[in-house]
Amino acid sequence: MLSIDTIARVTLTTGRTSAPSAAYDTGLILVRLPSSAAASSSSSDASQDDYRLQTFESAEAAVAFLRSLSLAETSDPVQTVRKYFGATPAPSSLLLSCFPSAESPAEALAAVLARTPAFYGLCPGQEETPEALLALSAAVEAADHPMILFLPVTGTPAEAAAAGALPALLKAASRARAFPFYTGDLTDLGAVLGTAMGLTLSHPDSAFSLCYKPVAGIQPSDLTASEAAAFRALFCNAYLTRGYTHNLLELGTLSDGARYDERLYLDRIAADLQTAAVALLAENPDRLPQTDDASAQFINRFAAILLRYTAMGVLAPAAWRGPSAGPLSAGDTLENGFALWADPYDSQSEDDRAAHRAMPIHVALTLAGSLESVTIAINVQL
Repeated sequence: MLSIDTIARVTLTTGRTSAPSAAYDTGLILVRLPSSAAASSSSSDASQDDYRLQTFESAEAAVAFLRSLSLAETSDPVQTVRKYFGATPAPSSLLLSCFPSAESPAEALAAVLARTPAFYGLCPGQEETPEALLALSAAVEAADHPMILFLPVTGTPAEAAAAGALPALLKAASRARAFPFYTGDLTDLGAVLGTAMGLTLSHPDSAFSLCYKPVAGIQPSDLTASEAAAFRALFCNAYLTRGYTHNLLELGTLSDGARYDERLYLDRIAADLQTAAVALLAENPDRLPQTDDASAQFINRFAAILLRYTAMGVLAPAAWRGPSAGPLSAGDTLENGFALWADPYDSQSEDDRAAHRAMPIHVALTLAGSLESVTIAINVQL
């Protein structure tokens, strides 16, 4: 499969980037095979490609596959898979990639991407070294395919919040596609990944936030207020009990400070606009002239797409707070949460005209955001 980037290139700039994805509600679990399992599979009729990438629609089928590779029911990969499918709402599908013990997770991910882009969230299925996890995070960040890496953070709260620990290193690197999660059980990561994929599946026409969601199948971490605040400052997520009855995922944040759902919807918008641009070029019975009329056709098609995101609650009317750009000045109101424009073709360079390039279509977006706290003011007359 060849990329459509050479036809319609999308650049996405936020205050804190992206290309198309094929399945935003499907997770990928990377499973390092112990040498005994790899030997067992190679001695059977199955080839390496048989366990390198498989798609499953139930925990039973995925677990049976892992058990066929000599992985015990109590093993981390099997329990991670069970917790993934046990999420509420439940995801409908999972990709499993089993890779040899001599390979790194980053190399395993590259092998998956060479076969398919049909996933969005991913996580390791077993314990990996911090160095391997950082290398995997760097590979996710550098990939053309947009995805989010769910990473386990372990140890005592003090160890996990230390300057040289994984959350601090991810934050210092401003990793925009890393979702660190503090847990005492590595397999809990499967439940968090499954929850994120299940929420996407169950919200086709409305926006959701990952913040403060319950996560089925796992227990909250017993953190003090100061420990929870330290994790929050590091953009490290945790599953906590608030009050006596509220078990909540906090804060649904990536290591650059952006919310998971905001990154998800920006990835989806970028993919939809890119696909629409290619469709306009490929399906038009007539050629598109290098005139402002062609820009108008792109803008009209893009506007129809963005209006759907406004209806979903992803975009919302708001004052533009970014720098002045094109017709936009700071303080201008974007009535539907977006503005579209293109510079006139009279200003096109000779090189771009000779190369049959369209004038860039500029898109400004204002996100609806999501509420995460509220103040209740009570006035009492005695």
